[in-house]
Amino acid sequence: MNTALTLGNTSKNLNSSEPGENTRRLSLITGNHIHDVDVFALFGWNDLPQSLKNAIRSDMEAYRDELLGLYSTCDGGVKSRRKSVSYWIRAYRDGICSEQTAAAALSATISV
Repeated sequence: MNTALTLGNTSKNLNSSEPGENTRRLSLITGNHIHDVDVFALFGWNDLPQSLKNAIRSDMEAYRDELLGLYSTCDGGVKSRRKSVSYWIRAYRDGICSEQTAAAALSATISV
């Protein structure tokens, strides 16, 4: 089983040479306030229906923590889950599937 590795001081990890959009947003938040921020707003998904937010909240919080450098994972299951979350959110937003279908698919894959 792969375990998360602590990367140390988060402020050092936020100063990358090519920060992505999410990393830039996260770097604006400092100190103890980071966990008070709505993780969906950071990813631009604050307009999602509550059912979808509930299905992926723990995924998004873990992803935020990893972007902050609080830990790192190389687990294939985590990478697969992130792809699944992105796929179903994109499918819902593009009108390919209903909110109920996306929520059901995301809820079903949590236990996998």
